[in-house]
Amino acid sequence: MHWITVLVVFCALASMWGATLNSSSLFISPMQESLGATRAEMVIGVTVKGIGSIIGSFFCAYILRKIQVVKLLRIGGLLLVGSVLALSFVQNIPQYYFVLAIQSVIISIGGYIPFSIVIQNWFEKKTSVAMGLAFMGSGFGGIVYNWLGGIWIPSLGWRHTYVIFSIITLVILLITLSIVRATPFHFGLKPMGAEDNGTISEPVEQELLVGAEVIDELKSVRFWMLMLAIFLLAMGSNALFYNVSPHLIDSGYSLTQAARISSAMMVFLMFGKPVVGYSFDRFGITTTSIISTMLMALGLVSAIFISHKIFIITLVIGGGVGFASLSVATPIYASRLFGIKNYAGFSSLLQIAYSAGKIIGPIVIGVLFSKTGSYTVSFYVALMYLAVVLLIWLFVLPRQGREPY
Repeated sequence: MHWITVLVVFCALASMWGATLNSSSLFISPMQESLGATRAEMVIGVTVKGIGSIIGSFFCAYILRKIQVVKLLRIGGLLLVGSVLALSFVQNIPQYYFVLAIQSVIISIGGYIPFSIVIQNWFEKKTSVAMGLAFMGSGFGGIVYNWLGGIWIPSLGWRHTYVIFSIITLVILLITLSIVRATPFHFGLKPMGAEDNGTISEPVEQELLVGAEVIDELKSVRFWMLMLAIFLLAMGSNALFYNVSPHLIDSGYSLTQAARISSAMMVFLMFGKPVVGYSFDRFGITTTSIISTMLMALGLVSAIFISHKIFIITLVIGGGVGFASLSVATPIYASRLFGIKNYAGFSSLLQIAYSAGKIIGPIVIGVLFSKTGSYTVSFYVALMYLAVVLLIWLFVLPRQGREPY
């Protein structure tokens, strides 16, 4: 049942992320033309998502103290489907921004944080690998939804495509979220890796869990350096992630070709997650973080020279595996650097740092694009962000075997 839970989370994330975040760049160009918007206005939509993510992340820990994790996932899933459907009805940019903001709030509250709590409840050992396997779902969803979007948007239009996406997502979430349970104790089981003493006991009370206090870490320079690194990672990675399809189209590739390249990147994003999870277990936080950041840099360099088709390969591999670390790393940082006791609180704070980068980044990209008519300068700036992140990893993260928790 432990690995079935991983599969269920995989499928739920595939539908949630596939219908929203991981296919959004495919809709930018056709929506821009239909709504009569500028490219800068469409890019600001990513900033709007960031604002929604900060709001959602800020309230996530509080809501999880009031609502059971599975109930939260079910409510969030239904609301998310509604937001995808609502996108098909937008008629202007303000409506587009409003729906994106609501969608981001929903996915921040009912997304990675509660799902990561479920996985950690089910696994005491192999947690990072299980997390990576479960979170592969978002990449798989990106592959499927980008492939379908590449077919349906040209033939049916972006509005009808969003309607179909909402129906598919609803069916998948109705099935998966009716199966998932918060802990293995609901089935009379123990977390995988728990000591076998012949009895099955309920989870440890919150006050008995081990971990740092949020108020103490807020006074720590190390904590704020970690927040800065995640902020800059968001700035750097989202420069490419949310603009890869329009950049490819601007570079002379067709919508269908851009969709296929995006889908190929999602393949590596998907399979990269368990690899990154295993790497965190095998090589430690610091080494894995450095390698992942360097792969993101490889993706950015490849995007700069994407007019030469050979760089499609390094874009897909570097960008895909580099992006894979973003979703897997945050719960690992929260649990291994700060413990389980206040996991939701620390996860929310790290997510806020990431979302803040998603707000500022698109503003910078929009300004640079309006001045240059290209994303290339933005990619060079993103490389500078990642250089700072690498320095932070070297001086802030603990060496292998010296993680606090």
